[in-house]
Amino acid sequence: MRQAFRLLTRALGALLCTAGPLTAAAQAYPSKPIHVVFPYPTGSPVDAIGRLIADRAGKILGQPLVFENRPGANGIVGTGYAARMAPDGYAIHLTTTSAFLLNSYLRKDLPYDPLKNFVPITAIADIPVALMVSAKLPVNTTREFVDYLKRHPGKLTYASVGNGSFNHLLGEQFKAAAHVDMLHVPYQGAGPISIELLAGRLDATILSVGSLLGQWKEGQVKVLAFMTPKRHPLHPDVPAITETFPDFRPFGNWMGFVAPAGTPAPIVAKLAEAFRAVLKQPDVRTKIEEQHWSVIGSTPEEFGAALRDDVSILRTAVEMAGVKPE
Repeated sequence: MRQAFRLLTRALGALLCTAGPLTAAAQAYPSKPIHVVFPYPTGSPVDAIGRLIADRAGKILGQPLVFENRPGANGIVGTGYAARMAPDGYAIHLTTTSAFLLNSYLRKDLPYDPLKNFVPITAIADIPVALMVSAKLPVNTTREFVDYLKRHPGKLTYASVGNGSFNHLLGEQFKAAAHVDMLHVPYQGAGPISIELLAGRLDATILSVGSLLGQWKEGQVKVLAFMTPKRHPLHPDVPAITETFPDFRPFGNWMGFVAPAGTPAPIVAKLAEAFRAVLKQPDVRTKIEEQHWSVIGSTPEEFGAALRDDVSILRTAVEMAGVKPE
């Protein structure tokens, strides 16, 4: 009995010795600048919001967050670079659904696994997208659009920014849920899609309403539904897609921070706490909502659960779309 007690005492002592340095390290963290890798070029709204949040979080943490753009290969270059960085809390990664998750289904030679090589910190904002149609179509609701498609099978087009893109996968999910046929037309970016939709040479697409907000308000395009489980708080008059198709499972379109796998949990928690504090600042929330995005500010555990859900939904959507990795 005494021997068992001595063994237990030694085990507890070893555990406390291990926990002690980690706790001390977390308390002292950060003691130098933190490197933030973003896998896209400068100039985008995600880049601007990310820089703002990084700057404010640096003030809370007492060390600057140094932003670095590492664009290339639809986010693969920057994400691969971030995955190789030391897991010490001084290297983190700002990313999006497209860069972080979709590439897993588009490339065979991806040099990282998003769920194995990273740990979640927090999701910053939801970037909701909506089903939009040309103003020339004689429909005003999702149900009317579905009925119109069924009367004209295979004759209407919908656009995406490429095979395997978020709007391609959501478009295929919509087709399957509605049991309709539309021709998928990939474009090189959202700009050309907007031009063709406004001209009436394109029938439908799925994009952020922020990209066509003025045209929507002027009646040049019609927004039928947000591709989200619930209505958008800034646009409560627009239905969610699940109101027409209750079994529709849209994946998230978000921006958020992750860290290389192995980053100590106390440090991850400290970073998440700082980012969530920034997201409570009124002017930061206003900047995000100006883009017609929704503030999230999740815990690492909540963000991790959301990522796992998205992976499950995306796997099914990719199979449905017939997308094969290259």
